[in-house]
Amino acid sequence: MILGVPALGVALAAVAARGGLAAPEPWRWALVPMCLVAIVLTERFPVKIGPEQKVNLGALFCLLAALLLPPAIGPATAAVGALAGNLTVRRTWWESTFNAGNVLASSAIAASIGAVGRDLDVGMDARAALAALLYSTVNLALAILPASIHTGRAYLALLRQAAAASWTASLSLAACAVSVALLAIEAPVAAPLPLIVLPLIYRMNLAIQAQGKANEQLAGVLAAQRRFLTDVSHQVATPLATIMTNLSILSRAQRGTGPTREAITDSVAEAERMRRMLARLRALAHADEDIPLRRELVDLAELTADVVHAYAAQAGTSGVEFVTEVRMPARISADKDLLREAVANLVDNAVRVSPPGDAVTLRVGNGAVGPSIDVIDHGPGIDDERLKNLFDRFQRSDSGSGLGLAIARRVVERHGGTIRVQTKPGSGSTFTIELPPG
Repeated sequence: MILGVPALGVALAAVAARGGLAAPEPWRWALVPMCLVAIVLTERFPVKIGPEQKVNLGALFCLLAALLLPPAIGPATAAVGALAGNLTVRRTWWESTFNAGNVLASSAIAASIGAVGRDLDVGMDARAALAALLYSTVNLALAILPASIHTGRAYLALLRQAAAASWTASLSLAACAVSVALLAIEAPVAAPLPLIVLPLIYRMNLAIQAQGKANEQLAGVLAAQRRFLTDVSHQVATPLATIMTNLSILSRAQRGTGPTREAITDSVAEAERMRRMLARLRALAHADEDIPLRRELVDLAELTADVVHAYAAQAGTSGVEFVTEVRMPARISADKDLLREAVANLVDNAVRVSPPGDAVTLRVGNGAVGPSIDVIDHGPGIDDERLKNLFDRFQRSDSGSGLGLAIARRVVERHGGTIRVQTKPGSGSTFTIELPPG
């Protein structure tokens, strides 16, 4: 590999050299030192278009050398610049030689096809563009060879991955090089204008890197938050269970009425509310994790029946009835526990806002895309101001925790579905979960 790629470059450069040593205009010889210095500087101080892309601005000056210098000189200039630049940054001799051979081969192909002469026409423009495209393609194809050999990965798969990560950068630099080369002949004064984008690219790269670091920090904060929620909910669950057990014993021992009985009743209610909140915190932390869903075949009619059974006592205490409708039987592949938690949160909200004597309806049907579950209440509805942040965490206007709707949305989204609400102040609300079929 170390010998073969440079040898290929030398052979292709020999073919390109048949184009001659003559330069159409004397000023072109000034490009030899300019390109050499520019290539070395871009290796020493790399400015990449994307923080993870392996394409720096040195490719632009290699292309300019291939397009504007005589065919026998341009590829050699690009290769010598690449070799000097690699050695400047203390790469090994074998790596520097391989990279220089790669540049020599790519530049030789570009010089053979699209060297820019004195007289331009549409054909010359097309050949220059094709030469720039081939330079980028050949350079990438050869650069992937060592990585494929060292890692043992399939060459074509690695090539597709590298092309997907770098094609925008390569095309941008190729377009810039062709523009500079053609303008140098047609309008020399305007030739440097495309280079104005280089400082912009540098600033954009810094902004991308800063944003990437900020995203990493945010991801770390969110991960720590999820761990905190999980740890707190688990640590508090045991003492809370003990408190609820003791309150239950006291409640049975304290008969009749009076301040003590009322205090115990209030404590039981508050302890139950805390238990529900901890359960929701655990559900939210679990829904946020990117662990695979434990999918199984879930009958939506059975799931809604389970939720109705679980909330029957709470609804009875509030004087609210349940109505279930199964317009179309539906079974889907889903995480049953998480999906049940999502529906349960909607039902809990519906029961809480429904006035005594009214009914909460659970309807299983078929939406525009797939199976759907509607939870319908006849409560006060939701005003427009609250609708904007309705599914955000800790957004509430009643005695709820502000987590139920956030959990429902997150669970539904993880299943590839959508959740929406239709509401009108004074006329109740209809929450609809729509899931993908299958």
